[in-house]
Amino acid sequence: MVEIKLHLSRENWATIEDHSFVVGTAFKDNILTDAKEIARELPNLSESFSFWEDFLQSYNGFYSLIKKDENGNLFAAVDQIRSLPLFYSFINNCFYISDSAEWIRAELNLKELDPLTKDEFQLTGYVTGKETLFKEIKQIQAGECLKLVEGTLKTHRYYLFTHTEPQQYNEEELYQELYKVSKLSIERLIKYANGRQIVIPLSGGYDSRLIATLLKEFRYQNILCFTYGPKGNKEAAYSKIVADSLGLKWHFVEYTEELWNQAWHTETRKRYSKFASNYVSLPHIQDWLAVKVMHEQGVLEQDAVFVPGHSGDMTAGSHIPKYVFEDLTKMYSKDDLINHLFEKHYCLTTLNNIKTPTSFFKERIAFSIDERDLYSATQFSDEAEMYNWQNRQSKYICNSIRVYDQFGYNWWLPMWEKEFISFFENLPLKLRNHDWYVKFVSELYGKYSSSTQLDNASEKSPVFKIVYSLVIKNDFIKSVSRSVYRLFKKESVKNNAFCLVLDKDQYYKKRKQGFSVIGIFSKWNLDETIHHLSR
Repeated sequence: MVEIKLHLSRENWATIEDHSFVVGTAFKDNILTDAKEIARELPNLSESFSFWEDFLQSYNGFYSLIKKDENGNLFAAVDQIRSLPLFYSFINNCFYISDSAEWIRAELNLKELDPLTKDEFQLTGYVTGKETLFKEIKQIQAGECLKLVEGTLKTHRYYLFTHTEPQQYNEEELYQELYKVSKLSIERLIKYANGRQIVIPLSGGYDSRLIATLLKEFRYQNILCFTYGPKGNKEAAYSKIVADSLGLKWHFVEYTEELWNQAWHTETRKRYSKFASNYVSLPHIQDWLAVKVMHEQGVLEQDAVFVPGHSGDMTAGSHIPKYVFEDLTKMYSKDDLINHLFEKHYCLTTLNNIKTPTSFFKERIAFSIDERDLYSATQFSDEAEMYNWQNRQSKYICNSIRVYDQFGYNWWLPMWEKEFISFFENLPLKLRNHDWYVKFVSELYGKYSSSTQLDNASEKSPVFKIVYSLVIKNDFIKSVSRSVYRLFKKESVKNNAFCLVLDKDQYYKKRKQGFSVIGIFSKWNLDETIHHLSR
């Protein structure tokens, strides 16, 4: 019989008779359901994957769950965006499962990082697939569940971010449908918040603007918008314009070198880095300091709910290459797809700064896609977005909510609710160019905004568009231009949060060596991890 070792580090896991464990909250039939209620409803372990799939699909929200018995059998799952990660290891007839990869590492006394995934982390800021920085530790992927029965471990994808291309559609009806599903998503957010302070990290972009606009439409009263950065930065200016025009309370946290240095070397930051990384992800630090400062200054209410705009832009098509929309009849090869994914995601440093050959990463990409000889524009776009969803969005972008976890706040991701993403899964490729979504948000915002200052704030010049279209079509030009940019770019280090704690000479040295700003942070994070393991 398999021995199961279970460790749950979060305090808010609901437990039923020491065999059912659930963390998070979800809606079922549009009724708010807490972790305890979900735990009571968990099916029997003897049920098939298809039965469990129906069960998991019936919930709309953010959760993880585990069910086990005394005979060494177990079922576990995470939600459609892996918002509450689970990790596991199956060694010597013992199955370890936890919400903390560090606990499993310590149990197994692991000291050496996998050199292959270490290089991948350096290039991307996360580890793809089910892998982690240790060969022995795996992760349950977004929309995935696993079952351990009579010593056999199997995984199953109960959800995939896939698309259906409609043969016929009415654009105006789709416009109204997007408005409907967006409102439903915000209605559920309001039910979840239930009068508590909703805190919006408000940027100059469209996703957080849509959330703020719809909350204004619903006349939710307890809203705080915030942003951060060096004094006078452009994003903060746009953020304030949006908040002021909607009549919403706005708070700014000014980032200075002194403030960052005071916070960076604290035990709080070090604990956060380990907690947020879990040997998979680069810890998100951009708004970590802002949340820390607001927490300490009492700006945030104790039961506040953070609502970031992840990942409306991606689901609306912003990560589909622009050249796809120039000819929707064009066909693409497998190499076209793999090269696109490699260029887009494996880009935090140049390849001469790592030891693993390019072929290894391209083989990993090939393993994770639906391989075929030729892809239509729709198939190419679908594969690109699915890869993005299961890797960058789930492990890097949405993993940023660990910031709110550390300080004890709740959060909600309205743009990863099932109805919202389902709408974009059924949107024709022609309208998945992000511009259609931007138009929708801009027009809705215009109904409630008292300002027109943002109308052209993010519009690129015609010259920029022409140059960009030429560069983006050619991988060689794109690669060379990226290297030249890193070599000569001398931007103020105060424009990026992490730069404020870097030795400036080392910063520019790394830039010249081909590291992006995030690539420097990846290198720093790996070095800190290795130092931790050596103690």
